[in-house]
Amino acid sequence: MNRPCSQLQSDAPGTCMLRNLSPMERWVRVLGGAVLMVLWLTFPVPFLVEEVVETVGLLAAVTGVVGYCPVKHLCTRARQGSTFPSEDETRDG
Repeated sequence: MNRPCSQLQSDAPGTCMLRNLSPMERWVRVLGGAVLMVLWLTFPVPFLVEEVVETVGLLAAVTGVVGYCPVKHLCTRARQGSTFPSEDETRDG
């Protein structure tokens, strides 16, 4: 899956990273993840709920910082009709 940098979003000159989150969505994920992590630290809740809140908060914050969400990528591919890489993508990468 070799694409030129012009089709990918880049943060710095000479670097290319695949991003599928808009800047607003990234901020919402980072802030939402931080809020969930603070709630996890401050409120006493049952063990299972605590682990779920911690995991969701951490995943939201990480995907927001990185700017790429694999679940969103899979959902977008499913809407386009295929969840499997095409032959060209398997040959390229």
